[in-house]
Amino acid sequence: MTEISESDCLSFCSAIFPSEPLAETLKNEARFGLSRLLPILSHVARGDADVLEVGGGSCVLSAYLASKGYRVTAVEPLAGEFDFFNELHGRVADHCRRAGVPLQIVRATGETFALPGQFDVAFTINALEHMREPLRTIDNICESLRPGGVALLHCPNYTIPFEMHLNILLVTRSKRINEWLYWPTIAQRRAIWDELTFIRHGDVQRHLRSRGDRFSFNRTVMRDLVARLFDDPVFAGRMPGFVRAAGRALRATRLVDGLALVPARFQTPMEVLITKASA
Repeated sequence: MTEISESDCLSFCSAIFPSEPLAETLKNEARFGLSRLLPILSHVARGDADVLEVGGGSCVLSAYLASKGYRVTAVEPLAGEFDFFNELHGRVADHCRRAGVPLQIVRATGETFALPGQFDVAFTINALEHMREPLRTIDNICESLRPGGVALLHCPNYTIPFEMHLNILLVTRSKRINEWLYWPTIAQRRAIWDELTFIRHGDVQRHLRSRGDRFSFNRTVMRDLVARLFDDPVFAGRMPGFVRAAGRALRATRLVDGLALVPARFQTPMEVLITKASA
């Protein structure tokens, strides 16, 4: 298996999406997803490991990993607000066929797929909040792992009441109240709003404790987010002004490293690493 890297991932993505309005975002999100996975892939997984992505979108990150020798399965329903991914997904699949890259796609939701005990590594990045039953999805991800396998979950933590897709500050977890307050903004992206689930750290923590698998929340994710505001112009351009201003203030006052001291409960996004119990 050849070496994997963020720059190599961008090159792979550029061969599929050379230049179009959405291309930079797609490539950037694939690069970001890989950046979160690299520590796991380099220290846990074998070079020919079985890898599962849940909520793959265009599946370009899964395709990149498959091109590097991993046996990859991507679960993606390609429906609802993200049905525009159908055309993009077709281009990814065509590229894989031409290049001889084996990539398996499972057309299913996170709540309904069933692939027990088949994977060494599973991950979902910025997708759980789009699922109606994210905790059931987490169960399916954990059940998909072989004993000793690991799963990475990365998504917003709505304990912090900021909705990043619409860039609004939430008032309670009630969709009805927030619809009343933000109806002009929500009306423009109604489909995505309707499918959002305001999953919180406490929900995930309690659920994982009940399962019995080992898990740990990453307490550097908020610090990494601030760094991304300065290192990733595509991402920074999608953030509202007050988020960028807060990042500049934290950097200027040298308080960025102190974010790692914030309890995981109050970190957003949240990122948790789960290790399946050995048989």
